Amino acid sequence: MTAKKTIYICINKKGGQACIGPDSREVYRELLQRVKDRGDAVTIERMTCMGYCSEGPNVKIHGGPVFNAVGTDDVDRILDTTISLKIP
Repeated sequence: MTAKKTIYICINKKGGQACIGPDSREVYRELLQRVKDRGDAVTIERMTCMGYCSEGPNVKIHGGPVFNAVGTDDVDRILDTTISLKIP
């Protein structure tokens, strides 16, 4: 059995170019749908700040990289990276 991995997406409500914008919500929904479609053992969690507000939307793989300025076109790449990541 493979351990479930976690992806965090920032949904911070700061003004300006913050992560709560429409792109972040679309990426969150697309991540949830693609995980379901693909059957990946991945949990998607929302969080309030990663500290990269001007670079959002931001996605972080637990124990792995942060992806900045993500869009729905990045979802499969993020999931592929998550699945291939070796976490001790």
